[in-house]
Amino acid sequence: MICYECGEPAVGVCKFCGRGVCKDHHSTTLPTILAMYLGGNQTPKAIVVSNVLWCGQCQPQPEPVEMPEFY
Repeated sequence: MICYECGEPAVGVCKFCGRGVCKDHHSTTLPTILAMYLGGNQTPKAIVVSNVLWCGQCQPQPEPVEMPEFY
């Protein structure tokens, strides 16, 4: 896989969009939710990982997006 920006070998892929990124064209500033579940008192909880590999070009949305077509 090659970096989408410069064509050099990629060191990983963006967690949000899947673009290949090299060591010079990535960022690790955004957290991401790996899973959600109901806790013991039925309060939703999330397993979150910070500093995931991010290409810096895609724009993950800060709020959930409604998708009624999957209901």
